[in-house]
Amino acid sequence: MTEYGCKVCRILDERDMERYERRLVDQWQADAAQRKGYRQLAEWLNTMMLRREMDRAGLSTLGNEPESKYERLTGDDETVAAEVRRDLRGEGIDVDELDADFVSYGVVRTHLTDCLGLERDVEATDWEADAIEYTREHATGKLEDAVRSLVSKGNLAACGDVEVHVSFEVECEECHTQVPVERALRRGYITRDALEE
Repeated sequence: MTEYGCKVCRILDERDMERYERRLVDQWQADAAQRKGYRQLAEWLNTMMLRREMDRAGLSTLGNEPESKYERLTGDDETVAAEVRRDLRGEGIDVDELDADFVSYGVVRTHLTDCLGLERDVEATDWEADAIEYTREHATGKLEDAVRSLVSKGNLAACGDVEVHVSFEVECEECHTQVPVERALRRGYITRDALEE
């Protein structure tokens, strides 16, 4: 039985990163145009963990070096990831422990909503945008896992790295017009004819 509510609770405590919790919350509760989704927050927190380890090892963290290393470390190119792991190990960083502490977007969501009991300070009508964002992040994660597995089994071939893109469309049942949901939301309609009714 763990004393912590979730993995994020444990990491913030064990890695002496409690001060990052406020920044995590602020980024989640920011204005709609600036706030980050759960996947972005997970990547940010993981990058902060890597940055701190790089600082301790005396490695440069100027510019976007930690972000670049994290991207290569967790990317689909296993050769590049292995090189980064080897380099970090050579500098005395316990990459296996760090990798085990990296969090998923689902854990970040649990931490914010369950452990901290928070809600986003947004207008009541914004729940729809949050639902679309969460659904896209969840679908993207599942699809990435499935595609990665198919590639590793040799059931799906590609010339290079495979990127997954998830998009949603909405359709008017009357005229069968189909448009990406983001475009429909931006315009405020699926089909222009609906505006004349």
